[in-house]
Amino acid sequence: MRVASIDIGTNTILLLIAGLDGGKLNPLFEMETIARLGEGVQRNGVLSQEAMDRGIETLSQYMRRCRSMGVEQVFAVGTSALREAENSHDFLDRVKEHLGLTIDIISGEEEALFSFLAVVRDLGESDKSPILVVDVGGGSTEFILGKGNRVCGWVSLPLGAVRFTEQFLFSDPVREEEWQRMEKAIRERLSQIPRAGEPIKMVAVGGTATTLASVEQGLNTFVVEKIHRFHLTREALRNQLHLYRSKTIEKRKNIPGLAPARADVIPAGGAILSMAMEELQCPSVLVSCHGVRYGVLYKRLNLSGSTIIHF
Repeated sequence: MRVASIDIGTNTILLLIAGLDGGKLNPLFEMETIARLGEGVQRNGVLSQEAMDRGIETLSQYMRRCRSMGVEQVFAVGTSALREAENSHDFLDRVKEHLGLTIDIISGEEEALFSFLAVVRDLGESDKSPILVVDVGGGSTEFILGKGNRVCGWVSLPLGAVRFTEQFLFSDPVREEEWQRMEKAIRERLSQIPRAGEPIKMVAVGGTATTLASVEQGLNTFVVEKIHRFHLTREALRNQLHLYRSKTIEKRKNIPGLAPARADVIPAGGAILSMAMEELQCPSVLVSCHGVRYGVLYKRLNLSGSTIIHF
């Protein structure tokens, strides 16, 4: 049996097609499209017609791929942009009418738990140190603290790569005063991160984290095997941020490992992760390619070992 999950975020739309083998997922195909569905939501509170058109086109492409690969069931979830936009129902209705696809808008809590579940199932470290999963998205960032299959605390904060780019970073290249205002806004929120009271392992999922790992290795193409479980140090991340701030958006597009469509939002996304590492005094973060779309399949299909005990 082949199944698929689609994670519809503020910045990217992600597809995972997998086979089921004895209660285990066997990834067969993955794709990321930077559709920027949430563009302008921070300013206007609604999804623009152009953004919805990009989203529809991306989902049409994904559904064609699912049909060609014999997928029997597709699970689609929407996150921050669809939670916040006043006209989300317009987009959901169009997707249902044109593609026959139902999108489930998940809460910040569900998004957090899906991310945590994906990481725990991948690492399988049930009896070791606590894990803090960080999912820096376009519109929000989830912090989930847990140990084994137990979630000890979580928070979904309105910190996002697209959100903070639109809210703070107007100049090109970024001006120092804009950067300082953004850092202050991030810092004010980080006090809400759940704490373990003992050393933790920080794991970062999502496109911001995988992009930072790609840039650190200078990859000309996205190579999952080199990015998944890559250790990114706090010093390396700080150096990347200095590089981004020194360049215009057009010049950033030539940086190896950086997808051109992320050139404008990677400084804000990187800053959120960097400041979280500083706040928690984590010298490095483990980058994971397994995020919400994996957790969705584990949970929706009730695969063995997918139980997460809340608090």
